[in-house]
Amino acid sequence: MAGSQIRIHGKGHHLCLSRTLQASLEEETYTDVRIGVFKSTSLDDNNHPRFLRASSAVLAAASPVLAHLLKERTEDDEIVLVFDGYQYQDILNLLQYVYTGQAYVNCQDVKELTQSTVGGHDLLQHRQKIQALSEETNQYLKKNVYQNYMQFIETAKEISYLESEMYQLSHLLTEQRSLIVTLLENSLLGDKAPGLRGVEKPETKAKFNAEIAVNLNVNNQEGRKRLTALLEKVEGCASVVESLTRILIHEGDMVELDPSDNCAIGRVRGFLLNDSFMIASWLPNKRGNMRYQYQALYELEGLAVINIRDLGPVKYAFKLMMFPDTRVLQCANSSDKKEWLEAFDLAKHFKIKKEVSPTLSAETKDNSYDESFNPFAEDESFTGFQNGSESSQEVAESIPDWVVEVADDMDVYVAQRDFEEAVSLAEKTRDFWDGASPSLINLHRDLKLKIDSRIRQLSEVLMNELRVSPDKSLQGGPRAASRAVLLLSRLGQASQACDLFLKHRSALLKHNLRQLKTEGATTLYIKRITSLFFPFVADTGREISRVFPKNKVCASAFVVWSRNEVGKFGNNFRKHVFTSGSTLTTVAECVALVRSHSEQLIEIGLDLTFYLENELRGQVERCLRDAREKLMESIKLRALEDKWRPVNLVNKSGIARFADDMSEIGIASIHSWVYDECWVALTSNTINFSKAYLTFLDDALKMPSADSNIFVDDILLDIFQAQLKHVENSFRSGKYKGEAKFISRNASFLLHTVLALAQLRVSEVRLHPCPSFSKLRSEFEWLAYDSQKITTTIKSPVSDQSFI
Repeated sequence: MAGSQIRIHGKGHHLCLSRTLQASLEEETYTDVRIGVFKSTSLDDNNHPRFLRASSAVLAAASPVLAHLLKERTEDDEIVLVFDGYQYQDILNLLQYVYTGQAYVNCQDVKELTQSTVGGHDLLQHRQKIQALSEETNQYLKKNVYQNYMQFIETAKEISYLESEMYQLSHLLTEQRSLIVTLLENSLLGDKAPGLRGVEKPETKAKFNAEIAVNLNVNNQEGRKRLTALLEKVEGCASVVESLTRILIHEGDMVELDPSDNCAIGRVRGFLLNDSFMIASWLPNKRGNMRYQYQALYELEGLAVINIRDLGPVKYAFKLMMFPDTRVLQCANSSDKKEWLEAFDLAKHFKIKKEVSPTLSAETKDNSYDESFNPFAEDESFTGFQNGSESSQEVAESIPDWVVEVADDMDVYVAQRDFEEAVSLAEKTRDFWDGASPSLINLHRDLKLKIDSRIRQLSEVLMNELRVSPDKSLQGGPRAASRAVLLLSRLGQASQACDLFLKHRSALLKHNLRQLKTEGATTLYIKRITSLFFPFVADTGREISRVFPKNKVCASAFVVWSRNEVGKFGNNFRKHVFTSGSTLTTVAECVALVRSHSEQLIEIGLDLTFYLENELRGQVERCLRDAREKLMESIKLRALEDKWRPVNLVNKSGIARFADDMSEIGIASIHSWVYDECWVALTSNTINFSKAYLTFLDDALKMPSADSNIFVDDILLDIFQAQLKHVENSFRSGKYKGEAKFISRNASFLLHTVLALAQLRVSEVRLHPCPSFSKLRSEFEWLAYDSQKITTTIKSPVSDQSFI
């Protein structure tokens, strides 16, 4: 054939080629590459390097790198490869292996090489050793944490206390610096002391001189108007304007930065007063003249202003430190920042100057010399001032010392997290002010406002204890959060405490439900979540009743919270139970579990059964309708195949199994229907229908509420009526005239046994009979008129009854 080819294979070709290459290596023929070895131990007798010869084709076939290098050469060129630092014998063995695929090496060298190399077994041992050390270290760390747990808590308290001490030290240094500046200004000779020249700021003093002069005059109406105007611009600042001695000095827009990462938080407006500093945020939606929302008010006595160097993106910023808050504010440019810092210095300076020298004139002159500072001057006003100061001291003596120190004591208690003592001190202070006279309150309004500010800060700290955040642990029962709730209620924050407590409980419930795994059967998962959910709600209700025993608002809030949580539970229940793969039996068991566990809420006076059943009613009715359609379809299919023949169970063991099956559905004895030892006087259609109907009946009675009884009765009636219609049609058709008696006996079993058992079970669950069953029985009673009387015992959990 013209296109055929014959394959010729030489068996000894590779051996021939191997011998040829071996001979070429030994005789150094057909070579075009020289390999030089320059190591001192591999030199020849004349101390010259030794060379080996090889074929470029063989080297290129053994190494892609050499193939790339040898590819560029010309035919006339001779390539020299230099190997420095290698033994001559090693290179020779390498060429031997490249040429022939095998080489001979010294056994001692191989042994040394294998001993110095770490094998897989050694690596596995090292890994196991490292894992053992890691586990031992973890156990050691855990033991240390458990043993030193109290030391960690004490250390944290000491650190908080040390931080508060540092803040107070900073404040004391600032006050001493201002006091020294004031003393240097009050020179009797009219000259500035040398130490004052570096402190004085002429341009700032010229800018704020008028405002400071006004601030020193408490009765100034113009200053009061400027402060009162804030009521039209700042929402929630009414308590700030109440003080009659408070005057606005400086204001401006700034951007607040996050102290941790220096990211912009939002735009704010700062208002510097003569005794405090107020921060307000911009309203996103303006309401008339209102542009700002009040945020916080800080007293100048406890406020530390720290200049921040311009570094990276953070420029023109300064830090405000007021324990326990820290805020970073950024100005628009360097001049604004300078004005703010100088304004803070002047405000603190004149506040201290006003306290040290109450007789200073309201108008500050450029010349520091003033007659009021002359110790040799005798003036009636000075005498009157002395008398007034003595009278004011007498009034001041009527205030206990502990009231003056309340603000500092509360700072210490908060730093030590001793909230009980802080709340007790706040209650004691509130009782003192309630019993004080109006004149005493007006005289010490600033002190009262300062204490109120500390109480608000304490309330905020307690609220933060209840707020949910990702970095807080959610473990613990309701009493874990009740401490903060009780303290807030003592401070008059019962509504906010109740709201935060319920939010905390919602987050804890959500966390606990997420910890439950959805693996396994649906019934087991529903049992776990119901065992968790309803006791959780009941414990929350008991805790609300204990903490707020007579607060109707909190009780109403708990009812609303419980209803919302039950709604969320219903959504989760529907998502896991009412699926396409769930059977009616599974759904019935889950609904019964929910209904039984929901009764725990009745113990605390809360009945949400109706609301829960209303949440599930739609899905339950849909499941019942789907099950009805399946049963009706199976009745039709079995009716087409029904030949009205008795069932042969072959032997006595088959009869025993049949009796056990019937006993499981509630029919205790079926032997009256057995004849000839292994025959049953019932059709397979009748037996299968009885099992399916009674099983469906048990599931249907577990699910619906009292409002759905009519719906369930209609379904049960339709299914049983469809089976009796099949019996009636077979009886009337004339096709089974010879089996009329047998048909009547099956009808008697359905009416007198199955239907009677169904009616009994309905009566046990609802405590009243179902009239629809009696009507159905009387309607089809004629089908069993000529059947023999068959007595069948029905198993009843309530009483022993027999139906004929």
